[in-house]
Amino acid sequence: RGRHPSQNTRNMTSAADVILKYVFPALGVITGNVMFSAPLRAVQSANRNGTLGSLNPTPWAMMTGNTLGWVAYSYITQNLFVFFGNSPGFLMSIWLNLSAAKLQYQDHCAREMRKSFVEFVHRNRSSIVGMEEGQGRSGQSSNGAKTTTNQEQDVVTGNISIAAGAAADTKNGTGGGLGDLAKTILQVTTQEIDAPAPHEKVVLCVIAFWLVVVSVVCFLDTTNTIRRMIIGIVSNANLVFFYGAPLSTIFTVLKTRNSASVHIWTMMANTFNGLFWSAYGWAVWDLYIA
Repeated sequence: RGRHPSQNTRNMTSAADVILKYVFPALGVITGNVMFSAPLRAVQSANRNGTLGSLNPTPWAMMTGNTLGWVAYSYITQNLFVFFGNSPGFLMSIWLNLSAAKLQYQDHCAREMRKSFVEFVHRNRSSIVGMEEGQGRSGQSSNGAKTTTNQEQDVVTGNISIAAGAAADTKNGTGGGLGDLAKTILQVTTQEIDAPAPHEKVVLCVIAFWLVVVSVVCFLDTTNTIRRMIIGIVSNANLVFFYGAPLSTIFTVLKTRNSASVHIWTMMANTFNGLFWSAYGWAVWDLYIA
């Protein structure tokens, strides 16, 4: 016997509700965490190499604000899908931002060292050429090859002479040659050199902004509906910046014709994550999620 049409309709509706209200948000949780973890391997490689390279850390600062806002929204709405879809990302964003700040500092120190060494070589190129010619003449005039012990003694003697000269230049304040190079090395190794930290400032601004928003919402004498509206609107505004953050290097990409600074897997995960959460938001009639 066939089923009544109304029963078939109810079954189809029930299946659609399960897919839209449970399957899609579960997929949103999975793709969201995949999206947040997409840069982890690249950052681990950057940490091993000791340089940020072409990685763009701006999306990670936006990730901190985005996940923090949606975790706050999950508290207000008591929505576990939203919570588990963003709380792991919040923790990962902390690690990403700490790594970015550290690598930016290392890159700056490396640039200062290279700059100082190039300037030293340029100022003292005549002396360096003279030393090489003198060593060549000395080697030719000798009756036999130097022993390994003698070579080691020459290296040690040369290093002591260089160190003594650098120390004397630094002490006397001559500001030239080895003195400048030694001064730069000392400043870098003792962290006395100024190092710009643009990413730290971005992260601090994002966290300060959300601290103000959450404080106002918590201390404001209003209904839960108003709190939900404020957090929902601000979270969506932060989400726009998060999705658009990878494009902050678009001018570099167009100029160099190199898209290495745009993380492709993050962009793909962003797209699928947005589709799943939009479908879920319309299903439960939550326009802030949709």
